[in-house]
Amino acid sequence: MKKNTFLIVLSYASVYIVWGTTYFFIRMSVETMPPLFVLTFRWFIGGLFFIIYALFTDPEASRSTKKEIINSLWLGLLLLFVSNGLVTLAEKKIDSYIAALMLSITPLGVAFFDRVLWKKRISLISVFAMVVGFSGVGLLLYDFRSISGNLHAGILMILVAVASWSLGTSLGHRVLVPKSGILNSGIQMFGVGVCSFVLMLTLFPVNSHTLTIFSMRSWLGVGYLTVFGALAFAGYTYLIKHEPAIRIVSYCFVNPVIAVLIGLLAGNEKAVSFLGMGIAMIFIGLFFTLYGDNILLRKRNIK
Repeated sequence: MKKNTFLIVLSYASVYIVWGTTYFFIRMSVETMPPLFVLTFRWFIGGLFFIIYALFTDPEASRSTKKEIINSLWLGLLLLFVSNGLVTLAEKKIDSYIAALMLSITPLGVAFFDRVLWKKRISLISVFAMVVGFSGVGLLLYDFRSISGNLHAGILMILVAVASWSLGTSLGHRVLVPKSGILNSGIQMFGVGVCSFVLMLTLFPVNSHTLTIFSMRSWLGVGYLTVFGALAFAGYTYLIKHEPAIRIVSYCFVNPVIAVLIGLLAGNEKAVSFLGMGIAMIFIGLFFTLYGDNILLRKRNIK
């Protein structure tokens, strides 16, 4: 398939900017709306759109097997229901930029699970990167007294979310899923939307009065997540087909910066004590996790 430079640039812009802003809009949506409502509206509608679009535009979509669809569903539970669900719930308790910074260490978690599950070798530079990156998260939680004092429910939810997303990503490299990237994303999103809907009806019975208690800000937040979040997923899917993975993961560096700026400037969130140093250590850890081995290999080849 021929590469379209305009679509490449547009896709990077959507992944960089939209994914960087989603943390703020998640926090905005849960101000008056229960997290399960947010998950239902966001993933059900977006997933349904993706599935319909894939079936009409991608010939590979109709050839998906039952096993591939089932694998896609349970991967969606790990990536979106558990991980994104916990992030959505956690942002009722913590600032959006803190969630974004902590989630930026996901590549370090993926490297860990790749080692545990698939015995993939971890170089010394990657071990160094993990130590530095996780230490950066520790700095974000340090308040001049201890780290444990800040390990409240919201922070613990984010840590579990990081682990769940990392595990799902590591497993996703090995299991069979639909060859159509759009259909794969749509099945994951739609499956999570259905699960969230069933759980929502069980825990929060909906009546004519329910929807009236949600503020306009919450509706705007959910609308943004549903529409622009789906477009960003489409952009990400396009990049996977046309761009090298090592370049695509650069979003890990851009998203947290955008989330911090929006959270502090637009969201009136409060900066933690060691914010600057924590960000620097997380980014150093990410850089050497993603590019460290390649840098060493190039130096050896030059010699």
